[in-house]
Amino acid sequence: LRDWIPFRDTFLDELIRWDGLGDFANVPPCESCQEEEGCYRCTDCTGGLRLCQACVVSEHGTRPYHRIQRWNGEFYEKHTLREAGLVIQLGHDGRSCPRPFRKPTPLTVINISRIHEVDIDYCDCGTIGSSRQIVQLLRGSLWPATVDRPQTATTLRTLKTFHALTLQGKLNAYDFWCGLVRITDGMGTRNTKYRYKEFIRSVRCFRHLRAAKRAGRAHDPSGIEGTQQGELVVECPLCPHPGRNMPEGWEDTPEDKMWKHGMFVAVDANFKLKLKNRGLSDVELSPGWAYFVNSAEYAAFLEDYVDEPEVKYCDSDHNAIKDANIPGQKRFIVNGVGAVVCSRHYFYLRHCIGDLQFGERYSSMTYVLLSSITMNCQELKSFFISYDIACSFSKNFSKRMENFPGRLQLDLDALRMKWAIPKFHLLAHGAKCQSPYSYNLMYGVGRTHGEGIETGWSDLNGAALSTREMAGAARHEILDDVLSAINWRKVIGIGAQVKKSLKAACEAQYKQKLSLDDLTLTIPAETRDEWIAMMDAYEKNKKAPNPYEEPVTTTSQNDVRLELAEEEAAEARQGRMSLHETTASVFLTVGLELEDQQRLLLEKQPSTRGTTAEKASFREKQNILGRRITGWRQIQQLYMPCLSQLVAESTSDESSSVDTDKPETTKLYLPSQLPEQLRASGCVSGLVDKEFRLRRAQAEDSLHQVRRTIRMRLGMIHYKHVHVDGPGQEAVTRARSVISGISEKLRRHVRRYRAARVALASLSPDGEWQVHLRVLNEEDIRSARQDEKKLGEGHRELSWIWRVLKPEARDLPNADEETTEEEVNDSVRVDFCTTKARFDRWDEEVEHLTEEMPRAVRFFYDRAKWWRSRVNQRADTSSDINSGLTAFALRQAAQLEQLADYFIQMWTPVLNGLNLSIDWPTLEATGDRDVQVAGDTAQPVPEDDEQQSSGLETDSDDAEASGPGETTDTDREGTVSIYNGDLDDIM
Repeated sequence: LRDWIPFRDTFLDELIRWDGLGDFANVPPCESCQEEEGCYRCTDCTGGLRLCQACVVSEHGTRPYHRIQRWNGEFYEKHTLREAGLVIQLGHDGRSCPRPFRKPTPLTVINISRIHEVDIDYCDCGTIGSSRQIVQLLRGSLWPATVDRPQTATTLRTLKTFHALTLQGKLNAYDFWCGLVRITDGMGTRNTKYRYKEFIRSVRCFRHLRAAKRAGRAHDPSGIEGTQQGELVVECPLCPHPGRNMPEGWEDTPEDKMWKHGMFVAVDANFKLKLKNRGLSDVELSPGWAYFVNSAEYAAFLEDYVDEPEVKYCDSDHNAIKDANIPGQKRFIVNGVGAVVCSRHYFYLRHCIGDLQFGERYSSMTYVLLSSITMNCQELKSFFISYDIACSFSKNFSKRMENFPGRLQLDLDALRMKWAIPKFHLLAHGAKCQSPYSYNLMYGVGRTHGEGIETGWSDLNGAALSTREMAGAARHEILDDVLSAINWRKVIGIGAQVKKSLKAACEAQYKQKLSLDDLTLTIPAETRDEWIAMMDAYEKNKKAPNPYEEPVTTTSQNDVRLELAEEEAAEARQGRMSLHETTASVFLTVGLELEDQQRLLLEKQPSTRGTTAEKASFREKQNILGRRITGWRQIQQLYMPCLSQLVAESTSDESSSVDTDKPETTKLYLPSQLPEQLRASGCVSGLVDKEFRLRRAQAEDSLHQVRRTIRMRLGMIHYKHVHVDGPGQEAVTRARSVISGISEKLRRHVRRYRAARVALASLSPDGEWQVHLRVLNEEDIRSARQDEKKLGEGHRELSWIWRVLKPEARDLPNADEETTEEEVNDSVRVDFCTTKARFDRWDEEVEHLTEEMPRAVRFFYDRAKWWRSRVNQRADTSSDINSGLTAFALRQAAQLEQLADYFIQMWTPVLNGLNLSIDWPTLEATGDRDVQVAGDTAQPVPEDDEQQSSGLETDSDDAEASGPGETTDTDREGTVSIYNGDLDDIM
């Protein structure tokens, strides 16, 4: 933009230049015939040639909706081709007619460039198939607003453009119409005819027929009237469709793997999509043919249904239950919609949406759920259903279903149905809902989260303000159309999304496997087997003992105070020892204790603003530590003869940063602090090895203390939340003080561990000890489980501090001599089970994705085969109609096959890089791909150059986990190479 600023005046001058005669001083001669003055120019043609009246009409015989201007001697003024004498001939595909018939009034044509008044010559010679005016208009790319004596028509280009804009940007028809009026007459002086109602009627009919065309209704002998319920939807290629995209023999899959062929659905409501009570009557063009349930059947059911109380079975306070029976405002006859989507890919399903007159009543939501299941996947054996209030909604579901029509009832005895709460919403539920309804702990769900249905609302809500003003049937049709556009964006985006998801799943699977393997080595095999059996039993029966939950052991303030007091008393008693008959191990042990006391004294050093009493107390402690170090030095000279030389060098080194007058900073010169060449000559034999063993024990003990203190802090935090938090500030302050003390002890153990590890690295730089005693970073100092409920459980990794050492009593806050090994092992049961659950979910996700990839390919091949079977299905058509039917069907088939092949090419390198393989399905033999039609060979139609409508190009490796189809431009080239046609070219 900064580069453009210096050229602003140049741009402005060039814009102004278009208002004049350009390089001519006077009106130039016509640039076509060179005979008359070139007073006319076209603003839509490139170059702006100056033409005379006859030539401008002649040049625009095939471009009748261009905008022209006429020079009036002073400036160019708006003019029309009709005023110049242009007449549009219909009926002969642009050729002249020997018997034209012209109506006395011009036809109003709504075009993307402006609103035109044009003279039309209809064909009246009877040489075409039909002389009806609407047929002639349609063959002239004009959509008549009425079928009887049409006075208004809209160009197909305009309908397609508006359709794309309204699907992508939710532009309403009134704003679009007003924009065309402004383009036509910005001054408001030309009295443009008001044709808004005719325009919206044309748009509605166009939407309806475009959906029918994509569904192949033109190829069916029964026509549009033969459309089945839910037939006009755009289906999910990744979801299982028995008999279409599932492998042979899937019914025989073992019970523990049947989840691979299960259907995942999510239920939710949206109260933005309301409908005003305007008393409008309307005609239903597609009753129940797409995503909305059949309105008549739904209304009849609700009228006869006996309401039941919406009982809450959990501790949450969701509005879905609280406001279920609260009526909306009187001005609305529809308060919102309830919807069902496939929760793994976020596609809207057949009969997946129904209007809500009140809140999320069980009757309405159950009707929509059962309608969707019976219409889409009744033949499947496994269902996973998520809902914000699944904990309450699932109660008495089978009993409630008995009150529904027989066509909506399921054989629950033959199905495996599991209920879950979406991950984000689960955080708002009570403790008793966390494990039974958690996607993180449920077998077979992979990394499904159930929140995908929420992402579609933002797209739908863009149409809320315009649709709330419509009649009910028109509102359903427009929302159906928007839902198809949403689904189609996801269809062409699944390639990049699945590729990205597989990469992420394999990476996370590998990381979680490492964590699980490390943790497994610290737990006895029989204990692990017992816990895994416990997980299996809980999966089958949620009333069984919960392996992911343990009785919360809270640590009270008095417990912590007593423990801290005892430890501080022990610390006060340390430091006195006999200077005679001291072994080398005792000498080193005391040296390590002196290190601890030095670190402790450094921590308690008073600030410069400290009181005199504080400074005096600190000085006394310094004196005590100094005397202890002096006494220990006498023994050190016996075991380390080089000590005198080292102390002398340290004293004479003026550059030394160590203040030797302060005992807390005095260097002790343990063997680990000596240069390697001095250890052998300056220490007695075996002293270095003994320090190494003591340091390793010190590091392990410190790590156990770190784990123990983390557990203690977690218990105290829980105690504070349960028993202390409230209006009483004094109790809260005391609790915080205790927690602060525990945190300080934790930091002390961390520093002790780090010092021991530095010493080990000096004594044995390449030792095997590094496998278990790793560098302790701040991010490693965390609980084995989350301190509080939060998102990201599937990506959380167990810190190495819990995986490298076998559990011991030292890890438990309240352990004593009577603590058993079983109690110690049980303390990590939840850690093991949740870690295994995390790995299992990622492992299942990889299986899901590798199952869905060939499923999508089978879907496209099956759909392509279906389109090829549509050729020559209608015997009642003329040759010209049949030619269009054949070409359209073959183009659909060819592009679907290309889409399948493209996804295979996209996914195969990724699979190879991950050492995975898939036996890709092949296109079943359907005869030659060339289809014989009336003696000629009809080839698959190549892609046209028309840009894809609705802004649906989406394909990128950088697509976010928001959901399939939400992509950026990173991989744009791939999508364009596959499909660059109009939206109705495929679906």
